[in-house]
Amino acid sequence: MISPMAVHVEGTDADRITARITTPSGVETRVTTESNYSLDHSATPWLPPLLTAGMRKGWDITFDGPVDSTALRGASGAQKVFLDWYPKRFREVSISAEPGRVATGATGVGCFFSGGVDSFYSAITESDRITHLIFVHGFDIDVDDENLAARASAAARESAAELGKPLIEVKTTMRSAFGDRLPLDWGYDFHGAALAHVGLALSQHLSTVIIPSSNCREELTPWGSHPDLDPLWSSGTVEFEHHELELHRLGKIRRIGENRTAMNHLRVCWENLDGASNCGRCAKCVRTRIGLAAAGAQCTTFPEIIDVRAVHRMDLRSRDRGYLRTALAAMDASGVTDVDLQRAVHTAIRRSYWTPALFFLRSAGSRVGQVIRRSLRR
Repeated sequence: MISPMAVHVEGTDADRITARITTPSGVETRVTTESNYSLDHSATPWLPPLLTAGMRKGWDITFDGPVDSTALRGASGAQKVFLDWYPKRFREVSISAEPGRVATGATGVGCFFSGGVDSFYSAITESDRITHLIFVHGFDIDVDDENLAARASAAARESAAELGKPLIEVKTTMRSAFGDRLPLDWGYDFHGAALAHVGLALSQHLSTVIIPSSNCREELTPWGSHPDLDPLWSSGTVEFEHHELELHRLGKIRRIGENRTAMNHLRVCWENLDGASNCGRCAKCVRTRIGLAAAGAQCTTFPEIIDVRAVHRMDLRSRDRGYLRTALAAMDASGVTDVDLQRAVHTAIRRSYWTPALFFLRSAGSRVGQVIRRSLRR
C-alpha cells in the first residue's frame, strides 16, 4: 500500500509559516511563506496547493494538524472540478485531517495585486470595499530574483500608497520548492491554489480575498484560477471572490488607462527580459501595448518604441493568437494605425502556425538522413 503525502506544519515566527512535506517515496521538502503581516499557523493554508499536487500525482494526503472544516468540504468540490476538467491527468485522493475552525474576527477585504491589468482593474473598481492589497514574491517573479522583486515591490508600494491602501507583502517558496518540482502546470493547474494558500494564511486580517479574473465569461476555459474553483478554497473565516467576468481585457485596459497610478506603474511582463519590468517584446507586452494604443492611453512603463523585429520573432501559443487578433481588431475599430507593428504581429501569428510543422519536418528529415547514411555504410 502506498503511503500518503504527509504534511507537518512547523512552529515558526508570527509572520512566517513552514510546512515539511514528505512524499510517498520519502522525499522531504520544506515550503516557507513569510509576510510583513502575521500569518495563520494552522494546517488550513496548506490544503489547496497540496490537494492540487496530490491529485496530479495520485497521492493521498495526511495533515498532522487541524484543517478548517469548511475548507475540507470545499476541497471535495474542488476535486470534482479538477476531475471534470482533467480526467486523464488528475485522480481523486483522500484527505486525512482533524476538522477544526479558528474564529479570528477579521473584517478586512484583500485584493491580490501584481501591478498588472487585471489586478489594477480590480483594485480601482473595488476600491470602496478593499482594505488591503496583496503583493506576492515567488509566483510570477522567481523567489531568487531579488533585484526584479525589489523593483516590483517598490512599484507596488507606490501604487498602494497612491490608491490609499496598505500593502501586504508576501514571499513564498510554494512554487520554486514544491510546485515546479512536480508535473504541475503553473497556469492551468497550480496558481489559483497557490493564491488560495496566501489568502488563507492572512485569515487573521482578512475575511474576504478578491482574486482578479484572468478571462471574461466568453473566454473561460479550465484554468488554475476560475470562478468555479476559487470560491471552493474558502474557509470558515476567509471567503474567496473571483472578480469580473463581464468585461474583457481590452475593456479593463480602457478603464485603467484613465488612472494615472496604473499608467505610471503597470507591470504585465512575465518574461522580464534584460531585467526590465516590461520587456516590450513578448506576446503579453505587445498585446497590452496594442490595447493601450487602442484606448488612447499613455503608459510610462513600456519602451517608447516597439522593436518590430522582436515582435516578428515572438513565440505564440493559440491563446496568444486569439488575444492579439482581438487587440488588433480593437486597434482598427479605434482608428489607430501603426502599420509596422500591425504587420509584425500578423507575421508572428502566421509563423506560429508554421514553426511546429517546420520543427517536425527538420526532425523527420534528420531521422531519414540517419537511415540513408546507415544504409550507405553497408
